Amino acid sequence: MNSKSMIGVLLVFAGLGFCHTGQAVELLGSGKITFIENGWAGEGLTINYSKNGPAGCSAALNEFAIDKNHPAYKELVAIALAAYTSNADADLIVDPGVCLFGSRTRVISIRLKK
Repeated sequence: MNSKSMIGVLLVFAGLGFCHTGQAVELLGSGKITFIENGWAGEGLTINYSKNGPAGCSAALNEFAIDKNHPAYKELVAIALAAYTSNADADLIVDPGVCLFGSRTRVISIRLKK
């Protein structure tokens, strides 16, 4: 393969790297966190929500998970606990089709409402 062909191949691969089409996150409207449980193997926290989320994971549509490796795990757990104990409204921002332990939809963020 000559150098021009090699440059062409490299450009194609570089272009493919920039063409990633990820699925957008989804904002669930205001609801209540009705149930919180730790992952049995320490893998994170599960949340049951008063509203259904998107299809894509085999768990119930109102079951979600926060991965312990999420960069804001401690903050998300604190917000979830605050919303649960105060019975405050919260918005969940989830990643449709990304399934965590127990095949629950992954939580990206939680908005606590006053």
